[in-house]
Amino acid sequence: MRDFRDAKAMARTLRASLTAKTVTISHGETLELVSKMLGFADWNTLSAEIQASREGSLVAATTHATEAGRHPAMPIRDFVPFPGAIAPLYAHSTKAIQALGRAFQGARPIIVAIQRSADVDEPGLSDIYDVGVLGSVLTLDQLADGRWKALAQIHRRTMIKDFVGEADSYVAEVDDLDEQPAPDVPYLILSIKAYFMAHSFRDAMKRGYPREPQIKPPFERVRDAGRLADMIASHIELSIPDKQALLATLDPVRRLEKVGAFLQGNA
Repeated sequence: MRDFRDAKAMARTLRASLTAKTVTISHGETLELVSKMLGFADWNTLSAEIQASREGSLVAATTHATEAGRHPAMPIRDFVPFPGAIAPLYAHSTKAIQALGRAFQGARPIIVAIQRSADVDEPGLSDIYDVGVLGSVLTLDQLADGRWKALAQIHRRTMIKDFVGEADSYVAEVDDLDEQPAPDVPYLILSIKAYFMAHSFRDAMKRGYPREPQIKPPFERVRDAGRLADMIASHIELSIPDKQALLATLDPVRRLEKVGAFLQGNA
């Protein structure tokens, strides 16, 4: 069975098949279609995931070996990234741009720190949550409006011990977090998937899309409680404090139970 790394070959096969049936579709449109078939938002997201998987062993070895210590850091104020996700990071301040550049050009980890308040323009340690995430910058491009956009592969949680804006860049000192291994809880996992389907259906109805929701392929394959909790937490709409509370919950079963409570509206 093919996985997402075969996307380009799948796109070529699909395009050839459609062309044979006199259906006109461009290569780019086929890539977008295959991306959605594989459960990704678009081709850019899938492309970054493919790149990350190819570099996975090298990146994993690097980040595991160097997680504790001082690294370039990026404060964000409007979302909470979870491990396993590919997160877009937008920078317009000099310190944030320099931090992304140093992480990207030096193949160093980037520490993503979530701000407690979106109103703070120059955050310090007291302005951010102590649990953040560590990632790798996959791409870095300047936008037409002058901002810089990075795509970052988020690897895992990290404890932020210090966060400062130095002369020209944000820097964070981090330490390892002892995340607990996930026990086998198949009934809980099946229940949460069912709750997520029901939640997605209700959300679709509210938005005027009356169709039966489908669990994306990545969800169908997940058997790890912590990973499932993180994936669903990335997709559902919650406040920043609520998502941060999930990020800070290290027990994978407890985290999944909290996700279930949110899905049922009982949190």
